[in-house]
Amino acid sequence: MMFPVFLGEQVPPETLASTLAELDRCLQLLEDKFLKDQDFVAGPHISVADLVAITELMHPVSAGCQVFKSRPKLAAWRQRVEVEVGKDLFQEAHATVMKVKDLPPADPATKEKLKPSVQVLLQ
Repeated sequence: MMFPVFLGEQVPPETLASTLAELDRCLQLLEDKFLKDQDFVAGPHISVADLVAITELMHPVSAGCQVFKSRPKLAAWRQRVEVEVGKDLFQEAHATVMKVKDLPPADPATKEKLKPSVQVLLQ
C-alpha cells in the first residue's frame, strides 16, 4: 500500500478496505495456527520464522496500521521477539521501513515510469 503513496496516488477506498480485511485474516491465522499457545511461531524458541514474520508485519505498521493494538497475543509475541533480538537491533532492522511514509512523493519522471505498475496493483 505504500507504493501508490510514494507515487502520490490515492488508494481507492475499496482496495484499502479489502487489503485491511486480508491483513486481519492473515493476523488471525498467524495467531490461531502458528502462535497458538506457544511463545514463538515455530515453538518455544525464536527462529527465522519469527524474524520473517515480524519483518512482514512492520510494513503495515510503517503505513500507520495498528496491527498489534487490538491483538494482545500478537503484541506479546512482538515484544518477545524484540527482547530476544535486542531492542537496539530490532529498531535498527526496521528503521528504513519505518521511514518510508515520510519520503516525499516520487518525481514526475519516476511516477510516469511506474504508473502502469501501480494501476495494476490498485485494480
